[in-house]
Amino acid sequence: MTHYLDTIFGSSLETNEHSSRIQIGGDAANISRYANGHIPVRKVLRYPRRNPYREIRKLRRVFELLRQEASAPSPSRADSHPPEIHSDSPPRTLAERQRRLLRGHPWRVVILLIIAGLLATASLRFWNYLQSYEWTDDAEIERHLDPISTRINETVIRVYVENTYHVVKGQPLVDLDPRDYQVAVADATANLVQAQQGLQAAQQNYSLTVANLAGAVATNHEAQEDVARYGALFKESVISKELNDEIVRTGRVDAAAVDSDRAAARAAVTMIGQAEAAVKATQAELDQARLNLSYTHIVAPETGVVGDKTVQVGQRVQPGEQLLTIVPLNDIWVTADFRETQLRKMHRGQHVTIHVDTTGTAYKGYIEGLPGATGELFSLLPPENATGNYVKVVQRLPVRIRFYPGQDPHHRLRPGMSVEPTVWLNS
Repeated sequence: MTHYLDTIFGSSLETNEHSSRIQIGGDAANISRYANGHIPVRKVLRYPRRNPYREIRKLRRVFELLRQEASAPSPSRADSHPPEIHSDSPPRTLAERQRRLLRGHPWRVVILLIIAGLLATASLRFWNYLQSYEWTDDAEIERHLDPISTRINETVIRVYVENTYHVVKGQPLVDLDPRDYQVAVADATANLVQAQQGLQAAQQNYSLTVANLAGAVATNHEAQEDVARYGALFKESVISKELNDEIVRTGRVDAAAVDSDRAAARAAVTMIGQAEAAVKATQAELDQARLNLSYTHIVAPETGVVGDKTVQVGQRVQPGEQLLTIVPLNDIWVTADFRETQLRKMHRGQHVTIHVDTTGTAYKGYIEGLPGATGELFSLLPPENATGNYVKVVQRLPVRIRFYPGQDPHHRLRPGMSVEPTVWLNS
C-alpha cells in the first residue's frame, strides 16, 4: 500500500496550480480506518483550498487499489507484486533499475567494459613494472682518497695549498727545511769519493803485488836451475859441499818468496773487494741522503682536490704524520647497500639508473661486482648468533656500481654524495 501512495503521490502530492501540496496525514493504517468509516476525512487529509476535488479523486483511486489488494487470493506471497498504476512508474528495486538502465543505454555497458579492460591492462603492466627493478636510498658515491704524509722528521717552512684547491699531478704541496739533509748529502758525497780512492789504491796495490809475484817466479826459476846444475857438479866432486849448500839455500829462499808474493796477490784481491763494498755502501748512503733531501719537497701524487689539510708553517712533523688529503676526480663508483632479499635476481652487468640528489640528474651505470659477505661481518664487532637470544635482522650487502665514462666532464660528483640507484633486473 505504501508503494501505491509513493507511486501516486511520492512523498507528497502536488497540484498543477501554484504547486499546492496535499500531505498524507497518517500512515497506511489510518487510511484503512478511514476507508472503513472510523476516522473522518479531515483527520486523514490536509489539503489546500484550491482544486480539492482532484485530490479526492486521487485518494479514491488509492482506496480502490487497497480493496483490490485485499480481495487478492494470496496477498502474503513473497513474489506477489501490486499491479502497476501506469507504465512510467519508477522501478521498485535496485536490480530492476539496473536492468532498465542497461536496456535504455546499452552503450554505457560497452564503455564500462572498455574501461574495465583498460584498468586491468594498466594494473598488470604496473605490477610488471614494479617487479622489474630494485631500488634503495642507502647508497653513496665513493672514491680513493690519497692521504699525504711526511717520511722524515723536519720543520715545515712553506705550504702551497689550502682546502678545496684543485691540484695536478706533480704540483708542490709542502716544503720542509732541507738544510740538514743538504749537509748529509755533502757528507755522503765526500765519503763516496774517499771510498773510490781507496778502491783505486787497492787496485794499484794488487797490480804491484802481481808484478812482484812475476819477478819472484822468475828468480825462483833461475835459482832452481842453479840448484840442479850445482848439485850435479857436487856429485862429480867438482865443487865443494859448502858451495852446494849455499846454492840450495838460495833456491829455497826464492821459492818462499814466490809463495809470499802469491799470498800478497790474494790479499790484494781481497782488499779490492773490500774497497768496492765500501764504495757501494757510501753510494747507498749518498742515495739515501738524496732521498731524504727530496722528501723535504712534497708534491701531489695525483690530480684532485685538496681536503682535510692540517699542516701549518713552522709545524714540526714526524714520519708518517698525515698533512692533508688529495681526492682524485676520475675514479668514482657507487656503493649501494641493498637488502639481502633484493639480491635474488641481481648479477654483474645489469644496467643501473643513478639519481644524484645534489645535481638532480640521473646517470647511467652498471653493476661492477657483488659483495663477498654482508657489511656486518666486516664491522669491528661481528655478530655472534650462537650466543644469547637470536633476533633475525634483514642484512644489507654492499653492491659496487660503476658509472659509464663521459657523464661527468666537469667533475661535479664527489665522494659521500647521497644517491638513489635503481637496478633494472630485466636488462
